[in-house]
Amino acid sequence: MAKSGKKQLLEELEALAAKAGVKIRYERTDARGGMCLYKGTPMIIIDRKAADDYKIGVVIENLRKMDLTGHYVSPRLRDVLDNY
Repeated sequence: MAKSGKKQLLEELEALAAKAGVKIRYERTDARGGMCLYKGTPMIIIDRKAADDYKIGVVIENLRKMDLTGHYVSPRLRDVLDNY
């Protein structure tokens, strides 16, 4: 079964975050979600029950704040990061 476009995009963003040293955790929370440092490790925490669009938005919002120089970003992901 093929993955939906949103699931695929989320996986690509998660992989980029991992390459940049950011851990993404999906937790049960009422919080909006966002980035924090935990024992020196950057983490993005997102409500696991949130819609994929919301998860994508939180990851993009936080990856935009990071210096991704030195990490390969595909043209598709670069476009998403610049225009989402």
